[in-house]
Amino acid sequence: MSNDDHEPISPARDDAGTIAEQLARDLYDEVRQNNHATGGLPDLDGAGTVRTVLDDLSVAAYSLDQTIEQLNDFVLHEEAAGRLTHGHDEPTVRNLHECGQALAIARHHSSGLHAALSEAQSAINAVPTGACGADVKSAAETAAEDFPVPLGEVSSAFPSPDRPPPHSATASRPARLEA
Repeated sequence: MSNDDHEPISPARDDAGTIAEQLARDLYDEVRQNNHATGGLPDLDGAGTVRTVLDDLSVAAYSLDQTIEQLNDFVLHEEAAGRLTHGHDEPTVRNLHECGQALAIARHHSSGLHAALSEAQSAINAVPTGACGADVKSAAETAAEDFPVPLGEVSSAFPSPDRPPPHSATASRPARLEA
């Protein structure tokens, strides 16, 4: 995979390390902040929010595969160039092999994480978007708030052929003016 979406970042180093090191630290901080934000209300306010978070996490997991592959490619390139092993001593060669195997497993897990998050996101698409938590009201409760008068009282205010209108209904009507 290649980094087609972004311009290459120079491997500049400052007191905080390379840009790759800074971005990895920032990624940790962003995930930690997201852990706090997904603790419940008010930040998680409905299925739509969960859907969006799952979608973004799925994309991030998919992108991890590229990062892991590029790290492995770099290690392999540096090893082939002889910059990681001096005289091909056995412990270093074994450690590099173990690193490569662990990175292959990590790529497999990132693909699995992407697939699982995508599946969860697809499943939550069937859940209606709306508020979550203790303040969620049923349709009947919401209708009662919008129309707080019992239906029996309302229907008795309208005349029907077999019953005369209530006294208050006739008393409150203005007299019709004749022309």
